[in-house]
Amino acid sequence: MFGMYMKFNIISVVCLLFFGAANAQKTKIINDTLSYARKFETNKEKYIGKPFSLLLKDMALMQPTKAKSDIREDSDNPLPGTIFIFSDKDINSEKEVTMAIKWKADAAPTTPLEFFEQEHNYRFTANEKNFLEKKIVKDIAVYRR
Repeated sequence: MFGMYMKFNIISVVCLLFFGAANAQKTKIINDTLSYARKFETNKEKYIGKPFSLLLKDMALMQPTKAKSDIREDSDNPLPGTIFIFSDKDINSEKEVTMAIKWKADAAPTTPLEFFEQEHNYRFTANEKNFLEKKIVKDIAVYRR
């Protein structure tokens, strides 16, 4: 009887340690994502005035997984900005690390991007990447919603 009680206690302790470590790891990933994204905001002078492809290339450890663009009816600047998140959650989820990019104004049509975002449910696929990589970065801000 005593041996069975000891096995139960050992299994309970192992489970608690495992789940505690898993929660700590999840928190670490979130904090690391924020720290990782903030490095690009801190060094934004390297990217301002340059194509978005440079920023994407430098984001070797972690790429955005979702993107949502601010598309407007302004013919001089139909795409003033895009937000990016680094998880598979809904693009409007709270508490997500978000990188907001403001683009240099241009008159390029946004119809393909609108189609891609709707078709891919805001996933940041090769289509969105190819559309945005030539856009010129005007500003970068990183925050947690």
